[in-house]
Amino acid sequence: MLLKTLRMVNFRQYKGETEISFSCDDRKNVTIILGDNTFGKTTLLQAFNWCFYGVALLPNPEMLLNLDIASLLIEGDFTDVEVEITLIHGGIEYILTRIQKYQKRNGKVSGLNPQMKVSYRKEDGQTENVKDIRINNVINTILPQDLSTYFFFDTERVGTISERKDLTESVKGLLGLTVLDNSIKHLGTRRNKSTVIGQFYASMDIEGDSKAQEALNRIQDAQARGEALLTQLDTVNSELNHYYKRKEQLETILRDNQTTAALQKKKEEMENQIDVEFRAQKDIIGALISDFNIGSIYFYSQPLLKQAIDFLREAKVDDKGIKGLTKPTLVDILKRGKCICGCELVEGSEAFNHIIQEMSYVPPESIGNTVRNYRDKLHFYSRSVEGTFGGIQTRYEELYRSKSRIQDWNDELEEISDRIQGKENMKKFETELLDVKTRLRNLNTKKEKLIGESATNKNDIERYQKLYDSLVAVSDKNKIVMTYIKYAEEICDWLKETYKEKEVFIREELEEKVNSIFEQMYHGRRRVSIDSKYYVTLLTTIADKEIASGESEGL
Repeated sequence: MLLKTLRMVNFRQYKGETEISFSCDDRKNVTIILGDNTFGKTTLLQAFNWCFYGVALLPNPEMLLNLDIASLLIEGDFTDVEVEITLIHGGIEYILTRIQKYQKRNGKVSGLNPQMKVSYRKEDGQTENVKDIRINNVINTILPQDLSTYFFFDTERVGTISERKDLTESVKGLLGLTVLDNSIKHLGTRRNKSTVIGQFYASMDIEGDSKAQEALNRIQDAQARGEALLTQLDTVNSELNHYYKRKEQLETILRDNQTTAALQKKKEEMENQIDVEFRAQKDIIGALISDFNIGSIYFYSQPLLKQAIDFLREAKVDDKGIKGLTKPTLVDILKRGKCICGCELVEGSEAFNHIIQEMSYVPPESIGNTVRNYRDKLHFYSRSVEGTFGGIQTRYEELYRSKSRIQDWNDELEEISDRIQGKENMKKFETELLDVKTRLRNLNTKKEKLIGESATNKNDIERYQKLYDSLVAVSDKNKIVMTYIKYAEEICDWLKETYKEKEVFIREELEEKVNSIFEQMYHGRRRVSIDSKYYVTLLTTIADKEIASGESEGL
């Protein structure tokens, strides 16, 4: 396909008629269109999609009419949006035109069903229209819709263009492999009665021979099973190829970034340490506040306590009384008439008189005893002040050390961050590598199982085939048909091998052509790799090693 012109009428930003002519020169064959953001580059690309397939991947795709034109419509008026593409394909010039009418009705502008027209120029220069029923076939012959993102892609990464689906069928037609593929399908298999080989098998005379019919049924079932197993095996091999490539890419990335990975791991560990230290700080601050709340009265009364203790130390007071003993206690003892030592207390006795004398030493009569009790309490408070002060001082020192550790770690973190700035997070690659290895193990296990089942199934087919051949070979007609079948199967096998070789050759040619274009478009060592299902991987060579990269990496 060679694009010649693109003409747009009132298509989104393009008010009125806009026509772009593309270079068709064999050497100077690149047309560059420049524009700032929102100036219509994406809209231009979507004009191709809309003209080809009636799809516009734009915001509000139902309204393709230029808004200025829409605002000028009066009630009942019609106007058109039109996109026309002129191109050359297979030596024939085609003109693709898609038109959509818009009408203002009840104050609202809305589009009617778009109309598509395809025409081509004959050798005499006259233009002839393609019948409506063939338009989609012609368009998909020129460019299958599945492959359109290869040609009309905007802001997508190259590596994701073909990830949506298996593009093999679309590429067959584009690269001229459909004839071979159709021939293989036409010859078919013994199981499919609509194919040549299947019809030969159906024509064999096995009437009345139930054993031959049973053997044929088993052959057909086994062949169907075999085809399903081969399809699964192809899928598994394709997935294995993809994941082995990805494993190699990830190992290369991690190997080339070992220092970065180690620094990122250390950074994560230090961030966890800082989180733990912050939580410890909260505990220290909580304990400090608790200690202060409990001992604050002792702490703030310390100057007064010292003055009181000094004053009482110099005071001359009589403190002959027994500590803690009070006058009410002694009165109760006298009333009871017996001392706690067991001595009888009779008025006028020595023991009775001794207790009467003791009353003069205890409060309220004895100030000395009261002062002594007060002084003891002052000493207790003073010791509590020392404990409170020591506890607060210890907490504060712990808090200071914690803050110092965090500051040291933050300084080291800042240094690490500077060293790994701009580097990708290696942890995501490590996680992906573990996932890829798990997938590879599972896929290899599945592959071994499929190979085993396929081998068993093949043996079953050969066994049933020998039985069937021996049962039907009694008829001359069957012998001839069996010869035809063998001949057709040999041709089919040859076509399959030829198709495989041709498909690989064409895919390699396609890859080589794409890479030659890449060399002209980009600086740096870049190339694409295309696998058997036409999935694309973009590779960039850095330090003589190829790594998978995005569209803007390694340029």
